[in-house]
Amino acid sequence: MDPNLPSEIADRLREDIRSGMLDAGATLHQEALAARFGVSRQPVRLAIESLRASGWAEAGRGRSMKVVEMSGEALGHLVAVRRLIERAALVEALPHRTERDVLEATHLQERIEIETDPKALEELDSAFHAVLYRAGGNPRLLALVDDLRREDRRPYHAQQPDTPIRAVWTRQHRALLAAFRDGDCARADAALDAHLAQLIER
Repeated sequence: MDPNLPSEIADRLREDIRSGMLDAGATLHQEALAARFGVSRQPVRLAIESLRASGWAEAGRGRSMKVVEMSGEALGHLVAVRRLIERAALVEALPHRTERDVLEATHLQERIEIETDPKALEELDSAFHAVLYRAGGNPRLLALVDDLRREDRRPYHAQQPDTPIRAVWTRQHRALLAAFRDGDCARADAALDAHLAQLIER
């Protein structure tokens, strides 16, 4: 057996959990996963054990293992850090924004409002926020923002057009975009803070 195989399978499963393809509480069936990855049950068993050890899976009924849901406390900690980092990035970028930044963010928001594919929606949302922050010229800060944003991507599966959560998200993005366009630091900071707080409320 390739010694890297369990780690590779664990990474794929972790990605499925982060993106919402594997729901919280879903049972991790060794036989089905072995068939999916075209491997024996041994590397799958080791991959699942790795997920359990790192907090992504837990014991279910009998000897089964299931996907762990991010606790409210864990999500609260993640959002608290994001609020600190993203608000700092936005405040740093605002004085240096360009007309091109405003136009690009506007175009991305227009695409976000009609997108239906969760994966594409995630990429568009990440790009939208990256445009708001990039004028600050701090690549390490931008990389940190991106890493934190990718830790919980399950909300994208619930944000189809014409749903209440998409309507709220759209209003928040538009308020943030308007403040960014006007260069209003106080309004932009408040809009971003309200947008991130919505992650807790969900």
